Amino acid sequence: MIIKAKIKQHNEWLFWEELPEISSINTILSEKHIAINKSPINISTYQILSRGLFVLCADMRVSAPVDIISEIEGEAVVSQFILSKSESAHGFTFSKHNIRYIPSLYEEHPIQSNQDFLYFMVIMTPELYQNMISIHTPLHLEFKEKMKEKKVISIVEEDLFVTTEMKGIIDSIRTTTNKNELKQIFVNARILELIMLQFEQFSFISDKLTDLLKIEDVQKLEEAQRILRNNFVNPPTHKQLSKLVLLNEFKLRNGFKQHFGTTIYNYITRIRMEEAKRLILNENKNMYEVSTIVGFKHQASFTHAFKKYYGLLPSEISR
Repeated sequence: MIIKAKIKQHNEWLFWEELPEISSINTILSEKHIAINKSPINISTYQILSRGLFVLCADMRVSAPVDIISEIEGEAVVSQFILSKSESAHGFTFSKHNIRYIPSLYEEHPIQSNQDFLYFMVIMTPELYQNMISIHTPLHLEFKEKMKEKKVISIVEEDLFVTTEMKGIIDSIRTTTNKNELKQIFVNARILELIMLQFEQFSFISDKLTDLLKIEDVQKLEEAQRILRNNFVNPPTHKQLSKLVLLNEFKLRNGFKQHFGTTIYNYITRIRMEEAKRLILNENKNMYEVSTIVGFKHQASFTHAFKKYYGLLPSEISR
């Protein structure tokens, strides 16, 4: 399989790779860092290539409209994430993900001006996907059956919100310090975990399609999110929060995950971890100060949570 992409306006390749088959046992993992800084686009990419697998992490900033041409020669399964760098009051509004089967592809994708986002993509040969992913849900079985038709198919029609856990895995792949064979094992394990989380959300949404939220419920959930953002150091319990927004606990918990794509607990964790990272990098706070500021009673608990979220110890990100 050959995969390639370039910026149409500059005719410059972001990548052009041939995926080694998974039977190529001697193929080791390789990495590349490619940056393009030509107005109106600034792209910094980290690329991983191994047997049957290609991973792309691309930080992209666009000041005027451009087009990116993508090509895939051969069958592929693609797990794709687009994460907006600009947060709104409703969370990562433009952060979406999906999984698609693509028999072949030529696409010119327009990007509007003043965009700043992270693009994360995992491309697998169907053989690797079948060997790696063992999920026996009706949704996945239907996806595998439709792959046999050799037509473009997505797991779900509408892209879903990227959850806190997914974002944490993507960050850990981008920042891991593992080398060689250890990196190969780490990357494969994290990608498997990422796809498991995607399917968990796909199944949850599919089961809830008949349980749509009312406008007044959404307004209460968004008020709950605002309260959590402003009180993440000492957040209210589910019971307290349900009373504050006048929504029963069941609808609060399930509606929050349905509307924002993450649980209340994981949302609080994300806010804490992002604030902790900001304090370390921008304000040079020590680990004890940071753990206290973001709501941890013990520094060891903070260190464990930070490592789990980012894949790095707090002390490692400031080096």
